Amino acid sequence: MKCLLRTAVLSCLFPLPLSPLATAADRLPVAPFEARYEVYASGFSVGEAVITLTAYGPSGYRMSSDARPNGLVALLASGRIREQASGEIHAGAVRPLQYERSLDAGKKSSHMQLRFDWPAGQVEARNNADQATLPLTPGIVDPLSLQLLVMGDLQRGQIPAQYSLIDKTEIKTYQIRNQGEETLSTPLGELRTIRINQYTPGKTRMTTFWVAPDRQYLLARIAQEKDGKEELRMEIRAVER
Repeated sequence: MKCLLRTAVLSCLFPLPLSPLATAADRLPVAPFEARYEVYASGFSVGEAVITLTAYGPSGYRMSSDARPNGLVALLASGRIREQASGEIHAGAVRPLQYERSLDAGKKSSHMQLRFDWPAGQVEARNNADQATLPLTPGIVDPLSLQLLVMGDLQRGQIPAQYSLIDKTEIKTYQIRNQGEETLSTPLGELRTIRINQYTPGKTRMTTFWVAPDRQYLLARIAQEKDGKEELRMEIRAVER
């Protein structure tokens, strides 16, 4: 669940250069939260993930995601993924400032880092030994800040047809398709959700998000499939605000 679990991982301590004054448009689109998820692969529980959103100053945010294997899976393989992002809400828009992702998986371990320079209009991207300077335009985000962006757009009822984010050292654009409402049975009770697909035309991999409008568009389920077969899924277990 690449974009999925990448979008599920952290603990952030970056200072943000924020103005002491913020308008209503510069406030977080949703209330801070800590959400816990069960992670499944091929129908079996293989781990857990915690996603957090905290406010920093009048218009700043920090997000983190930490996904790790549990039980027997943890003994057989190391696959912990940690993500952290920080940024600000500027004129109602999500503007990331920093992002990091680390994968602890033995020989396949990796580290990705992004530094957003909005005044200069560029992003310094690093993925292991690879480096790139990418052009930065409004709407481009990191994999973790994408969640906050989608929740805010859904709150306003203005979800676009596509989103652009930086993954590794590339800018990637994903198409978005609203598949309507679906009710999920969860430990939080019956949740009315909106089902949204994220995909790239011509590719066989697809990520689907179920977001709960009555919970400020909290992610209730995330699933990734390839060639029509589910590879990985995350299910909400608990949330605190």
